[in-house]
Amino acid sequence: MTDKDFEKLFKESKEITPRADLKNEILAKTKQEMETSAIRKERKSPRRSPLAKRLMPIAACFVFVFILIGGMLGLENENYQTVYIDVNPSVALNVNRFGKVSSVEYLNEDAKEALNGIKLKGLSAEDALEKMITAYDNEGYFNSNAEIYISAASEKNKNADKLLAKLSERAEKIKGNRNYSVNTTKLTAEDRTEANEYGISPGKYRVIEQVIEKHPNYTVEELKDMSMAELKELLTKDKGNKK
Repeated sequence: MTDKDFEKLFKESKEITPRADLKNEILAKTKQEMETSAIRKERKSPRRSPLAKRLMPIAACFVFVFILIGGMLGLENENYQTVYIDVNPSVALNVNRFGKVSSVEYLNEDAKEALNGIKLKGLSAEDALEKMITAYDNEGYFNSNAEIYISAASEKNKNADKLLAKLSERAEKIKGNRNYSVNTTKLTAEDRTEANEYGISPGKYRVIEQVIEKHPNYTVEELKDMSMAELKELLTKDKGNKK
């Protein structure tokens, strides 16, 4: 309210007597209320500086990148499917969605000794298999006929099929003069559950089951430390008793 507003108010109203001190009090009060209202409004809607406005999209991009990187790291460490490789050393390679080894499980002492100091994590499943075959060769596992038995479990059967095909192809490609043959098979959830009870790979457990079916006098405990070549030899023998 201004001086002109007061003059107009006094002219239109017969009940109001113009007083300078009253007018000044009202003007001062009005000004105070207007200033208080402006402060409240500014607090509710703080103004951003031009620099802040320019930096906001950049900050949002950084947040998005951090979230993306975190998600990628999570997928890299994820166990999407598992492949078991048995010779006599038995190893489980947990593989992520990118086909890389996310973790390694040594299922017996032979595997720990043969692969001591050899890094497999982060490699593709095929490259990890090649390193393992080289290490086993150095330990003499292929001096006589040997069996590389590769079994896989996956969320989807088609993924297990693809992985087994790649691993079998790589094992055959690098075979050279090494004395081994390669067999592959897909696994079920039941295979894994039963094998875990004996601390062996599901693939090896399946072969042991076949041996016991043919030679009922054997037990899992007696067979679980045999090499895959020895188990295969038992399968080729006629039905009967132990050696």
